[in-house]
Amino acid sequence: MPKITENNIKQHIKTRAFSPVYLIYGAEQLYVRRYTDRLVHAVAGKEPSEFNFHRFAGEFTLTEFAASMYVTPFMSEYNLVLVSDPFLDMMAKDELDTFLEICKNPVEGTVLVISFPSNTPKEKTLSAVVKAVEKTGSVMAFQKTNVMTVEKFVAKWANENDKLISRAAANRLVSLCGDDLTRLKNEVDKVCAYAAGEEVSVEDINKMATVNLESRVFDLSNAVLEGNGEKAFQVLNLLFDQKEEPIAMLYILSNAYIDAYRVRVAAESGVMNSQLAGDFGYGKRTFVLDKVKRSTARVSTEALRRSLGLLVEADIKFKSVRVNYRLYLEQLIAQLLLTAKEAGR
Repeated sequence: MPKITENNIKQHIKTRAFSPVYLIYGAEQLYVRRYTDRLVHAVAGKEPSEFNFHRFAGEFTLTEFAASMYVTPFMSEYNLVLVSDPFLDMMAKDELDTFLEICKNPVEGTVLVISFPSNTPKEKTLSAVVKAVEKTGSVMAFQKTNVMTVEKFVAKWANENDKLISRAAANRLVSLCGDDLTRLKNEVDKVCAYAAGEEVSVEDINKMATVNLESRVFDLSNAVLEGNGEKAFQVLNLLFDQKEEPIAMLYILSNAYIDAYRVRVAAESGVMNSQLAGDFGYGKRTFVLDKVKRSTARVSTEALRRSLGLLVEADIKFKSVRVNYRLYLEQLIAQLLLTAKEAGR
């Protein structure tokens, strides 16, 4: 089956004519999450039965995954298997081949949904999954939208909050907060709640809009690595007060630690940051490598390694079970602070 559009998947849901396999991915993660949820609810209901709904995330056992595909639906039309952000790049070649074979061979009565709401595998791996799913299923990629379309989304979301917003104000919001739709939707809701009049003004945006989530989270990771617990929790509280998405916060925090670990291992191997930037495609973000090198000077390699383990555990938990995000992130920050302090060189 060919790649499908947003209208196609809406039609699948409306007519309940589901493909046996779906792959949903792309830069616009708000829409990846939204249509993954819509598809899951359409196939399995808003409160799926544990007999007919099987969720896998991160790292999982392929034997259990394969077995879940053959479960006979119980008092339901379909058996649904959801695979969210699988660690495909970490699989051995034979494991990835097995995963792809399962994707190529759908089971009657089962709908398989493979979704990447937070992370996307490397291009080579992703291409292999796309090729496998296209044989029998549907592939949907949500790519970045242009600025004019983003501004239309801002106006639409403002109207949903019973507010008007001019094109100039919408443009200002996008320029301050970036064009990530998940983040931008939160910013529109927040600014609309603050605005006193019928229209959101540029002044409202300047007062309330978060400058940049990535910068805030970098402040958070920097405070943790420097052992400044008071500042770390202040930044975390600010992020929650600004209604940032906990999953997005965890994603950017994890990336900051990945940057730090890459810099450390490269330095220990005699590799310069300029070469590291080229090898991993940092481009205009090369300055980040010098920043994390300074902030991690007092933290051991072992501490960085343990911290990455904690972040991987958190990522899996966020995607597999319901948690109190604020409490869990507070506990995670405390663990990261302790790890940075205790793990000696």
